[in-house]
Amino acid sequence: MDGDAIEGSGGIGRALIVDDLAAAREIVGHRLSEVGFAITYAEDGLDALSAFMRDEPDLIVTDWQMPRLNGVGLVRRIREISNLPVVMITAFGSISDCEEAMRVGVDRYLQFRRDLDRVGEVARELMRISAAKEGGIARAWPTPVTDVGCFGEAPGGMTAAEARSLAEHELRGELQEQLFDCRGNIAEMARRMGKDRSTIRYHLRRLGMLKRK
Repeated sequence: MDGDAIEGSGGIGRALIVDDLAAAREIVGHRLSEVGFAITYAEDGLDALSAFMRDEPDLIVTDWQMPRLNGVGLVRRIREISNLPVVMITAFGSISDCEEAMRVGVDRYLQFRRDLDRVGEVARELMRISAAKEGGIARAWPTPVTDVGCFGEAPGGMTAAEARSLAEHELRGELQEQLFDCRGNIAEMARRMGKDRSTIRYHLRRLGMLKRK
């Protein structure tokens, strides 16, 4: 199932749906394809990481409870290398679960039975916000406080997206400094930054600091 895709216009973007239950994957995928997403599926967090690195989706919608690597573990790994929007939708949720999901970097936390009908709307909203931020107009589409997270804001008064935007800016600065200091030696950059070389290359390509071959 890793990387399998279904029909979708792709007019909004590409969404990676992650769930170990085939029926749940297909239901969520159908909701997103209805609003214009092209869909790729993954069965668990490890499959999703492979699909993410290969296909570079614009949005991830993931379950929490999955074998091998669960949704929280997946989001932690994704946030090491990407700022793309992430929705977590789970059949079993609580305030404490929501808080943990938001801490690791989830943009929206939804409950399957209650929120399934609006997962497409939420995904479209996140894509609009992401596009606005890339265009330098991050406040163009205000987000209702009830949708931002469990309590509306991340610690310190910033939304999760704003905190990640700041982290992205800091990462770019660190990469630029290390590129200069290491004279473009990616292996040395990886050693100094405590990352593997593939992660450093990914960041450099994503930020336009390394040409794709």
